Amino acid sequence: MVVTAVRDAAYRWGVASRCAAAALGGYALVSLLHVAFMAVLPLEFYKSLLFASQTGYLYWTGAIIWCFAARSAARAWLGLTLVALPLALIDAWYLLHRSVA
Repeated sequence: MVVTAVRDAAYRWGVASRCAAAALGGYALVSLLHVAFMAVLPLEFYKSLLFASQTGYLYWTGAIIWCFAARSAARAWLGLTLVALPLALIDAWYLLHRSVA
């Protein structure tokens, strides 16, 4: 009886963690992707921002699918983190080296 309650609680916390990863982690990932698109795409500022905004929901949907397809909640968070780290580096480089004109 107690083992079942512990197993049920662990399962529910795992689902809650996946939901948080899908919602919050996916949002953070798409936000990092927006800035990375502005840094990498050879378009004018507003065009690259428009492209990033229009395609952002596709990437967020992919992040949500990834979070619930991963074997565990820890792997979902790890996958989001591994994608977010290079994007964060690109964003930091862009924000430090852009011209303010």
